[in-house]
Amino acid sequence: MKKEFWLALLMGLIIITGLPFITGQSWAETSLPNTPNLQAQVQSVIPDDVQWNPNSDIAGIESAIALGDPSNSELYVLFGKMESSAIFPAHTHPDARITTVISGVMYYGVGKQFDRTIVQPYPAGSVVYTPAGTSHFMWAQDGEAVMQETGFGPTGITFMTNDN
Repeated sequence: MKKEFWLALLMGLIIITGLPFITGQSWAETSLPNTPNLQAQVQSVIPDDVQWNPNSDIAGIESAIALGDPSNSELYVLFGKMESSAIFPAHTHPDARITTVISGVMYYGVGKQFDRTIVQPYPAGSVVYTPAGTSHFMWAQDGEAVMQETGFGPTGITFMTNDN
């Protein structure tokens, strides 16, 4: 019975995939009817293309839009950079966010006011999920920290206090 199961599974995969590995086509060359060319939709950003903008309200904070438009109902990717000792005060977003620490250490806490006694350190490679409406804050205690944030807009920011 195991043999029949695996044979049926393999045949199903061959039928579903349109036989690309048998015909020698790459996955990018195969398409279903009425499906746009996926290669035409690919977008990319390299570090030299990132246009950093200083935050006029918070010293030591810069941001950049990498992909998408955060003001629209679509997937977006943002970058954030915090200078050493910079504090991003408590705030919320209307959408959920996934934050990946690219370099440095991001100190992150949940609450309505910045509190250095409850922050947790997240070194490069860490990923933090913040649900929509969750009040949180960040700190770059030990040096510059660079983060990537991904969400599905539209997004925005509401500050809880002026504790920067």
